Amino acid sequence: MKMTEYSSYMQKMKKIKKYFKKDRMYLELYVFNYEGYYFYITINYIKKLKVYKLSWFDLNVLDENKMEKYVNYVYISNELIDRINVHYCNYIVNSQYQGVLESGKNVVKLNAYIQTKGDDMISVSFYKYLPKSLECLADLFIIIFKNLPKKLENFLFEILAALNDNTGKYEYKKEFSFNLFDDDMDKIFAYQIVERGKQYYEEKNVLFLEKIDDKYFAIVEGTEKYLVIIKYNEKDSIIQVYCSCPCEFYYKHIYAVILAIRNNDFYHFSKVMYKNPNKGLIESIMELDYFLCLGVIEQNLEIVNNYGELELVPILDINSQCNWKVLEDTEDEQLEKQIYSVIHDSNKI
Repeated sequence: MKMTEYSSYMQKMKKIKKYFKKDRMYLELYVFNYEGYYFYITINYIKKLKVYKLSWFDLNVLDENKMEKYVNYVYISNELIDRINVHYCNYIVNSQYQGVLESGKNVVKLNAYIQTKGDDMISVSFYKYLPKSLECLADLFIIIFKNLPKKLENFLFEILAALNDNTGKYEYKKEFSFNLFDDDMDKIFAYQIVERGKQYYEEKNVLFLEKIDDKYFAIVEGTEKYLVIIKYNEKDSIIQVYCSCPCEFYYKHIYAVILAIRNNDFYHFSKVMYKNPNKGLIESIMELDYFLCLGVIEQNLEIVNNYGELELVPILDINSQCNWKVLEDTEDEQLEKQIYSVIHDSNKI
C-alpha cells in the first residue's frame, strides 16, 4: 500500500476520534486492509445519554468532512459492558501483544480500555487470525461482531479460525497469485494429489468445461458429480478456486480441471432458462436469467443453481407444462429430445 493511501486512512481515523472527543473511548478495533476492506469500529461511552454506543465506519467510502452521514451505530447495554469488565478483570492477558504484521495487509488491531488482572488496558495487533495465546479475547470479538451487520460476520469466523485449526479453509477460498497456464502446479498441489488429478483427467472425468466471462465452470465425476469454478484474472494472474466436494483444500478435481484448461479440452454445457411469466424472453436473456444444464435425470433437469450447487429441478409444472426453454443445446439437440421425451411420456399418463 502506498504511503499516501496509508496516511489518508490514518487521517480519517483521526477525524473519527475527534468526532467522539466529548465521549469516553472504551474500545477501538481496526480491520485494516483485510481482503481490501478498511473498517474502524469503536465503542464510546456517551456521557450525555449515559449509554455505550458501538459505531463502525467503512474507511473506503468515508468522507471525513461529512462524518455524521457515514456513521453506523447501535447502542450497547450498560449491563453487557459491566459483564465484560467483570469477566476480564479476572484474566491474565498478554495485554501488549504485537504480532508480526505482513506488508500492512490483513491487520487486526484492538485497543480496549478494560482492566485485566495484570493491566488496565488491552492493546494487541495480529495478522488475520487471532493467535491461540490470545484465545481469552475471543469473547470480546464475538460481542463486537454480533452487534455489527450480518455481512461482516464472516470476518469474525475468519479471525477466530486459528482457535479451531481451520485457517486452511479460509486460505483455500482466497484469491492468490498464480498463472493458470504456465505456473508449476506443484506449488499448490501435494504430490499425491497431482498423481490422482492426472488420473482423473486422463480417464476423462472432466465431463463439462466452459469459460464464461472470467470464470471457468467444470463438472468432474468422482464419488459423485462435483462442480469446480475457477475465477481467473488473466491480466494480473490472480486465481480463485471453488469445488463443491467436501475437501477444503486444493484437491484432485481442481487439478484435473486445470489440466483440461491447459489442454484446451472444453465441452460446453447446455443453457436453459426458466419460463418466468412476468418476464419476456429478451428481458430474461439480457438479465442473464439462465442456467448451465448437464442434462435430464428422470423427470428433472440437472442444473448449476445460483448458489454454486448442482440441483435437480422439475421439467414440468403441476399442469404438465414445460417450465424451461432451451437456449443452447448440443449439435444433435440432445437436450431438446430428452425434454420432449419427458413431455411425451407425461401426456401418455
